[in-house]
Order: sequence, then structure tokens, then C-alpha cells
Amino acid sequence: MPPDQVSAQLERILASAGFRSADRASRFLRYVVERTIAGEGDQLKEYVIGCAVFDRGDDYDPRIDSIVRVEAGRLRSKLDEYYAGPGRTDGIIIRVHRGTYVPEFERAGTAAASTAVSASVERDGAFMRSRVTLGVAIVVAVLAVAALVAWRAGRLLTADESAAPTIAVLPFDNFSMQPAERMLAARATDGVTAELARLGTLGVVSHTSALQYADARPRVSLPEIARALNAQYVLEGKVRDDGGRITIQVVLVDGVLDRKIWVHDIGGTASDLLEMQREVARATSAAVLQRRK
Repeated sequence: MPPDQVSAQLERILASAGFRSADRASRFLRYVVERTIAGEGDQLKEYVIGCAVFDRGDDYDPRIDSIVRVEAGRLRSKLDEYYAGPGRTDGIIIRVHRGTYVPEFERAGTAAASTAVSASVERDGAFMRSRVTLGVAIVVAVLAVAALVAWRAGRLLTADESAAPTIAVLPFDNFSMQPAERMLAARATDGVTAELARLGTLGVVSHTSALQYADARPRVSLPEIARALNAQYVLEGKVRDDGGRITIQVVLVDGVLDRKIWVHDIGGTASDLLEMQREVARATSAAVLQRRK
């Protein structure tokens, strides 16, 4: 595929409405396509993309921070939407298949043929799957009943432990009477919640649900709050502004045992707030996942 034709197709995709409003997907696609055209496709690893596209630092650990995997899924969906809509008559197809970050470039006719073959294989597979014997069906039914009995007996610990743990970020405290400082604490709470959700490594209780417990302590115990929110872990915090020097201190609590298991402090200025929120989210995620090992 001539590089100039691929480059032209890339610009056509990035100029579409779906990609103009998706900055991360656009940066991701441009980077992997240009690197592949330059003959550097073999260097498109998760760590490299995280640092180059999503501004992760030297301490970036893809096992903890899943941003590249999450954004790759979104990019694939964006490309599917593009080729199902404004790009349906384009002559060149750019795909980023699952299991790789190296894009593939195909002529539209070749891509259609590949799709037809895949559909045929899927139909054959569906036919074979439909020939499941009665004996297999009975085994499945027995296993389902056994699983239900085990669940009712409270013995599905293995399944629970393998699922992603859930965390609730309670509204951060600020003991100042100044509205601006109270607003700062609210912004930090919302920001850390959003960054945790963006990482995709933990289940995150919505900010709206956690907000109802802003003034509940100590009238309502933390384990009661955790049960109400269906969260295994709770993140509490304090935000302080000392003459422009902002400090965020967070405490990770086991919501079942009501025990503090980790404390983290970070400081900076107002212009650093976004990165501070990201750092708190990354460190919190790492602390929870390390405890689950």
C-alpha cells in the first residue's frame, strides 16, 4: 500500500465528525499509523504508546494502568463507526485488530472479501454449535444448579476474588470556611473519581452515589456506607490550600474490616491539580491491586 495513499486516508478519517471530537482516539490512530508507515510497527508496544500518546512517565506500569488497552477498544469502535457511516465508500480500510496495536491497511475489495470469509466461518461454527448433544445440555444444567446452590451458601469466594474490586471515593474534607477551598475539595473528589474510572482497573462507584454520604460520618459507620454502595474499598481524603500550595492526602480503607490500609500524600499548585488527581488515582489503583494479589 503506497504510504501517501495511507496518509491521505488517515487525514480523511481524522477530519470526520466522529474523530474531530475524540482527541485521544485521533492521537492514538495518528501515532500508530505514522509509526507503521515509517517501518516502526514492531515497536508499537503498550508501554511505548502509553508514554508517547498518553503522556505517561517513566514509572508507567501497563499492568496497573490500562489506559492503552481501554483507548484501543474505543479506537476500534470509532473506526467501525466511521466505516459504517461516512467512510463506507472509501477505497482504503485502516484497521487495528484485537491483540495488536499495529494497524493494517487494505483495499476496500480485499477487506470485503475477508469479511465474507469470516462470516462464512462464523455460520459454519454456529451450525456446529447448534449440534450440542442432550448429554452436554444436561451437564450444563447440573453445573448451573450447583453454582446456584454454592452462591446461596455464600461459597463463591473464588469468583468474587477474581472480579475487579469496587471502590467508592467519599467527598474529600476541607476544614476551611472559604467557599473557594471547599470547591477545590469538591473538584479534587470528582477528578479522582473520574481518573479511577478512566484507568479501568477497578469498579468505581459513581460520584453522585458517593456524594449522598458527604455528611454521614460518624453517624453512619464506614462499613455501612461500603455495604450500601456495594464497595469493597473506600477512599477518604483531605484537601488543604496553604497560600497556593495545595496538598491532597488520601486514606484507603478496607470497607469490610473498617481498617486503614494505605495512606498517600501529594502536593502541588493549582495548575498541577489535574496531574495530582491522576497520580492519586494511579497510586490508589496500584495499592488496591497489590493488596488483592
